[in-house]
Amino acid sequence: MRFRAVFASALAAALCFLPLPAFAQHAAIEDLCRLHGIERQENIVRIGEAYAAARKAGIGEEELLPFLEEILKHKLDCPQMVRVLAAATKLREEGLPYFVVFSKVREGVAKEAAPALVVEAAESKLKTLSESRDVLKSLEANGYRILDFQNAAVIVSSYIEKGYTSGEIVSQIRKKGIQGAGFAALSGVVERKVKRKER
Repeated sequence: MRFRAVFASALAAALCFLPLPAFAQHAAIEDLCRLHGIERQENIVRIGEAYAAARKAGIGEEELLPFLEEILKHKLDCPQMVRVLAAATKLREEGLPYFVVFSKVREGVAKEAAPALVVEAAESKLKTLSESRDVLKSLEANGYRILDFQNAAVIVSSYIEKGYTSGEIVSQIRKKGIQGAGFAALSGVVERKVKRKER
């Protein structure tokens, strides 16, 4: 009996030293929020939930926590923080390059853009990247092979931001090919499948 008591005591002591990721993560986020002026518990909880959703989607803590700190320093309010994290999370869930949102937000922060504009830029990136996915799927259906989906999505989104519609990109490439349609940046990441008779 004494051995069991000693063993239980030793086990309890050992467990005290094991990391508690969820608790530690929540504490770190709460500390960061309070440090940067977000005091209301309900707001801290909302940001914590958005952070947890991003982690669940597969965004690593080593990149997510520093990003959270950067946008907190830029004085985004709670709804703005949640919107930025939600944009990155949705992209990650859809297999799209979420890191582009991080870059866009960091660019806005570096330029000291208004927080509302930073959020707008993040959500605009979510929109154009989602549209680029549809373009790439259409190209695949039309006999093209996507060699590097992540980079292709970024390139297509840049064309969309220049004013091309998704339909125009697909239509022009179908008619003229990648080079002929003026989308040369895609040539390294998208290629026409070679049909048997073309070999």
